[in-house]
Amino acid sequence: MKKITRTISGVTPVAVMTQPMKCPGQCIYCPTYLATPQSYTPESPVVLRAKECDFNANRQVKIRLKVLSEMGHPTDKVELIVMGGTFLAYPKDYQYQFIKDCFDALNGEESATLAEAKRLNETANHRCTGLCIETRPDWCGQEEIDQMLEFGTTRVELGVQTLNDEIYHLVRRGHRVEDVVTATTLLKEHGFKVHYHWMPGLPGSTPEQDLELSRQLFSDAHFKPDGLKLYPTMVVEGTELEKWYQDERYRPYDDETMISLLVDIKSIVPKYVRISRVLRDIPSKFIVGGLKDAVRDLVRQRMEQQAIECKCIRCREYGHRAQDGWEIGEPRMVRMDYEASGGKEIFLSFEDENETLFGLLRMRIQSKPIAAPEQENKGNLALIRELHIYGPEVPLSQQKEEAAQHKGLGKALLKEAERIAAQEFQIERMAVLSGIGAKEYYRSEFGCNSQGEYMVKSL
Repeated sequence: MKKITRTISGVTPVAVMTQPMKCPGQCIYCPTYLATPQSYTPESPVVLRAKECDFNANRQVKIRLKVLSEMGHPTDKVELIVMGGTFLAYPKDYQYQFIKDCFDALNGEESATLAEAKRLNETANHRCTGLCIETRPDWCGQEEIDQMLEFGTTRVELGVQTLNDEIYHLVRRGHRVEDVVTATTLLKEHGFKVHYHWMPGLPGSTPEQDLELSRQLFSDAHFKPDGLKLYPTMVVEGTELEKWYQDERYRPYDDETMISLLVDIKSIVPKYVRISRVLRDIPSKFIVGGLKDAVRDLVRQRMEQQAIECKCIRCREYGHRAQDGWEIGEPRMVRMDYEASGGKEIFLSFEDENETLFGLLRMRIQSKPIAAPEQENKGNLALIRELHIYGPEVPLSQQKEEAAQHKGLGKALLKEAERIAAQEFQIERMAVLSGIGAKEYYRSEFGCNSQGEYMVKSL
């Protein structure tokens, strides 16, 4: 049966899981099972699918594409999501082979090299328009950045969890807040979208402190992520935290307290942030303490009762609101500027009068050049970090009257970004960190040329 919401945000997500290997972290709350990648449980849906393929990336992608296609979903614009442990800590040969296998599966043929597989994917039937990798802040230095660029990565999910060094020490996280600052800055300076994993309820914290740290996320320019996954702390069987729970050294917040906290966090999230998950996808049989049920609907109901509206991207997306019966108005362009990680972020969007979101563009203005060939920018640089049109996915070269995609909204956002860069900041060249499968769009529709891992246009 087709699950409409799976492609309602404009792309088809395809999750692939790496083979089990030891993670450099020693976190007390992290699930650790034999023959299962670190931080996942044996019966999580993506783990079960990966095990059936013996964790072979090529087979995982092919089977997932087949299943999604049979369910009636378009599969020409794919967001590839690499899951399992700390991928960038795996042996480098494994990393490159894994990513190449994914592209080979999308292309329907085997290439001799990753570079060749990426070239083929630019015009393939199943194009990788986005690639997401999860990592830790202390495994996100320049070397890892360069690798991710070579893979074709566009979004990075950082396991941040909290912004308190004492809590990091207590839970044996293995890094400090300064590592989060460094990783976030590096990622944005190279054009990546940056999402944080956020864990209220960790040992050593309180609901009041969690809310204050959540406020810091968006008031302190060192952070300001583009997206969040809210992962309320769970006591998972077999973890060190379970022993603490049994010894009464740790008590998770009761459900009422945690739901109220999640409502408070969602109520302060800025419009430029997307909350993609509320609660980890762990089967309840593995959870000893903490929230077990899917809470997004519970939180939403509580917010409606209190007349509080979440302004995050996901809650405002055209596709979700249309499905929920909202009256949709005409889109108009909206602009928001904010300072973050040593640069100016310009968030352009198409919204109606009720802030229903049709599409967005993230542009960063910074003085630091990116490490792209022939990039000798002596002044400011305009860096497009994201262009996304929402609503149900429309296959390439098609149009649907009721959809937002393929109506020229993306071109209009790019045109306005170009005007801002040239007229307001006197910038001569614009760079785009594009998904491999979107490069042809930037080439044909926006006049960009490939330079290293970026698409670049002279203004």
